[in-house]
Amino acid sequence: MPQLVGSERGRRSSRVLVSLPLAVSGQKSDGSHVSGSAETILVNRHGARIRSTVPLESSMEVRVAMLAPYKWRVGQVVWADSREKEYGIELHRPENFWGIYFPPEDWELGVPTVTVGNVGPRSAQKGLHETSSEPQSLYVPEGGTIAILRGIASNGTPFQERDLIVPVGEEHGSMLIGPMVDLGASMNVIFSKNCVERATVSAVSHSREYDRWRIWLHFSRALLMAKAGA
Repeated sequence: MPQLVGSERGRRSSRVLVSLPLAVSGQKSDGSHVSGSAETILVNRHGARIRSTVPLESSMEVRVAMLAPYKWRVGQVVWADSREKEYGIELHRPENFWGIYFPPEDWELGVPTVTVGNVGPRSAQKGLHETSSEPQSLYVPEGGTIAILRGIASNGTPFQERDLIVPVGEEHGSMLIGPMVDLGASMNVIFSKNCVERATVSAVSHSREYDRWRIWLHFSRALLMAKAGA
């Protein structure tokens, strides 16, 4: 069982599951110095849950370094589970040290809802009582909706961004993002807490107007525009 320190603080900012390579170092209570590699399990603006190759102690001060791009911050170990080699790190100053988008807890409020349809455009040609192995279609509100895109950039850095996604054709959606991504890269598209879809990058183009990358995502099932009043 992990030794909990400061658990009464509670969660003060939204958490994101993401794996980022780290280097950690610090001095233990017996005066010995430890340093080694680690990775994040989840992060927020106040710190992270990490998995470390070197043992850490509760309440010890640690230096946490991001490797790409290199930068570092000082924090404190607030809980330790030495058996699982997992530790809670709190940064000395809350900030977006991790360089990813943190959605607010109420980010879904006011966002048009994506629904799942029982009959897709191709299966609609079959009889109503005829069995179809075709996956159910996703119906996105007219004009698109806001979604969170999570994946790996071309430089190998994990990222997460939130922007408008619009259906294009029957199985594609398009959105603008900051980092460049590779063709064929697999992405998670989060429409809501209960609707997460896998998609593959099928095309990439740089937008001079926005200085961002326009990407097209291929979904495993149809992504269709839901007509108003339908």
